[in-house]
Amino acid sequence: MAALPDALVRLKRAIPRFEFGREEESRAALSPVSTYYLIVVPALVLTVFGLLMGFSAQAVTAIAAGENPYIAYLRPLAIIVVAALIAAFVHAAPVGVFKRLAWPAFVLAMMLQLLVITPLGRSEGGNANWVHIPGLPVLLQPSEFLKLALVFVLAKSLTHPGARLSDWRQMAVKAGGLTALAILFVLLGRDMGTSMIVVAAALGALWVAGLPKRWFLILGIAMVPVGTALVFSNPTRLRRVLAILPGGSSRDLSAPEQIDHSLWAFGSGGLSGLGPGASREKWNYLQAAHTDFIFAIVGEEFGLLGTLAVIIALGLLVWGMLRVVQSSDDLFVQIVSGGVASWIGAQAVVNIFSVTGIGPVIGVPLPLVSYGGSSFLFTAIAIGVVASFARAEAGMTMWGRFDAATRRRDPRIEPKPRRI
Repeated sequence: MAALPDALVRLKRAIPRFEFGREEESRAALSPVSTYYLIVVPALVLTVFGLLMGFSAQAVTAIAAGENPYIAYLRPLAIIVVAALIAAFVHAAPVGVFKRLAWPAFVLAMMLQLLVITPLGRSEGGNANWVHIPGLPVLLQPSEFLKLALVFVLAKSLTHPGARLSDWRQMAVKAGGLTALAILFVLLGRDMGTSMIVVAAALGALWVAGLPKRWFLILGIAMVPVGTALVFSNPTRLRRVLAILPGGSSRDLSAPEQIDHSLWAFGSGGLSGLGPGASREKWNYLQAAHTDFIFAIVGEEFGLLGTLAVIIALGLLVWGMLRVVQSSDDLFVQIVSGGVASWIGAQAVVNIFSVTGIGPVIGVPLPLVSYGGSSFLFTAIAIGVVASFARAEAGMTMWGRFDAATRRRDPRIEPKPRRI
């Protein structure tokens, strides 16, 4: 019987704890190498799985258009490969590069976002949030770039010498002003879904920065009437919100809607799914099957087990980023990692809630799994940025070798100072 309490003690010690303090004991308990692989491995798994699911869902659309599905998938495949290469390049960059690029990236992202209200702007699904850049074979969604740029500029602004995190007047300009400006620019394209993710990324970054917690309560209360006004200003948004409320909307299943087909897909999949490529709903029944509703196709083809695997992979990815927040000594690194973790976590939750009918249908893709050029590109870059922080913390080079200057390479060897 004595072995049982010992086993419980070991289990308690193994359970991860998310304490965002800066005590050295808390940081030393985390293996930086494990943190690095907790970010990289789930990201690669989700990318490969997204490739397979994207082809499975998009092949039907290509066949219906009379195209060769393999030829048609070369373009999204090329986008994913290029995005992965860019993320790998970013993953090798030192943190000083991101600090220097914070303000230029934010200004560029804001300028690109302004193009949505020019003749270069394009509208899809009721949102005018895409831009056609002459010479590019695909449409660009500047708001995806703006998410990352906002996290960078908040980290740069809040770590600037003289920044007083407890001074609400200064923070209203340094944090609130930048965030409000970014949200306003996103709403120029009437994209409330993306603006919600921008808010989540900003709140995550500000929370990790150490702003007084009571401010978040006040901000949350203030956001309720603003969000309500935005919902009532658009009949489509209002109808989608009413659809999830008890008695708010009655649907005629003889004329099923998008969410009905999504739920039928999950029901058909059961525990283990119909098998790879065997989805029925993707045959022009479920709209946006390869983008916003790819999770429903995952449930139909791979069942409950497949959807849980995707959720676990996303959870591990966010957990790895939170470990960077907890273990790093650099406040800039903490803020950026917290913002990116909040962005990816919130976007995954919003997408899954929309597809399963728990929340209203909001047009945001599932990170790394849904097909989407701009979304995948900047999500991959953001993950590459946090992976670069974890790689530097572990003292690893681009190809996985250890840097002798790292202070955590081997506890038996005297640590050496490392240049930042």
